[in-house]
Amino acid sequence: MNLILLNNKNFKNMNMNFILYMMLFFSTILVMNSSSWFSAWMGLEINMMSFIPLMMNNKNYLKSSNSMMMYFIVQVISSSILIMMMLNLKIIKMSFNSNLTMSIMLMSLIMKMGAAPFHWWIPKIMNNLNWLNCLILMTWQKIAPMILMIQLPNKSMIYMSAILSSFSGSMMAMNQTSFKIMLSFSSINHLGWMMMTMMLNFKMMYVYFLFYTSINMIICLNLNKFNINYLSQMFKINNNNKMIKLIINSSFLSLGGIPPFLGFLPKLMVLTLMIKNKMFIETFLMMILTLMILSIYMNSFTSSLLLNKMNIKWMNKIYKNLNSNKFNMYTLNLTMMLMI
Repeated sequence: MNLILLNNKNFKNMNMNFILYMMLFFSTILVMNSSSWFSAWMGLEINMMSFIPLMMNNKNYLKSSNSMMMYFIVQVISSSILIMMMLNLKIIKMSFNSNLTMSIMLMSLIMKMGAAPFHWWIPKIMNNLNWLNCLILMTWQKIAPMILMIQLPNKSMIYMSAILSSFSGSMMAMNQTSFKIMLSFSSINHLGWMMMTMMLNFKMMYVYFLFYTSINMIICLNLNKFNINYLSQMFKINNNNKMIKLIINSSFLSLGGIPPFLGFLPKLMVLTLMIKNKMFIETFLMMILTLMILSIYMNSFTSSLLLNKMNIKWMNKIYKNLNSNKFNMYTLNLTMMLMI
């Protein structure tokens, strides 16, 4: 009887998650196809309310509830600012107030997306999420605000936020041992690249986002499959399968943009576009910041690649299903990494 009740509960949870994921998907589609700011605002609110229940972690209710509340507060503040400025834009038609209002609207979208200088909440929330929700927060949740940002005329604020995001993501990723926090700062850094691309060529921003999402999907699926959350856990793979360690490390290097991996191609495209637009100082700055975050990846993973001994203090039950679907995972990773 208890088994039947447990199965019914799991079935209901699966159905509820499916409905929430569909709402998450269609709310972003609503924002992308909206013809007015009010319908776009409605899509953002549906997106927020569908993602918050997905953040619930059954293993730790306290941490997940704190993350849910923090995410809710940040999104509500940014949505409130956005709707007030939308109403202000309808009421007041003066050009000065209109420019100021649009700048505040752009600031609220930057806060909603988690770009600098409003990036503080991203690492705190991601540290308490599972890997699937981390992937959604780093990728899908960025689409709707970026679609709306391109509609606003104030490009100087986008420019400043792009530079600050690249700088903050590179500097704050130093000395991190948690993969979730490391990836959160990496997403802030890549967000700066996407915002810079958005100013120059919006279609190329789609290309960059597609590459970035593909690499993040590979990383998150691998880390989720082997239940890896911290850098020190990479040592326990050493005695089980070195190929897994090589794939995870190579995926991070691809995310950093080192050739000849997949992540090098979009950054090369963006740098070429910036040079064509005579943004030489910005090109040099973003290259230096990319080298900094790449050095963080290489310093972090060099020891785990070279050392052969480990101190057995981790649970080995994670690796019971190590050989399941291994061939498909290898093929996917190697195909994505060797595409260039």
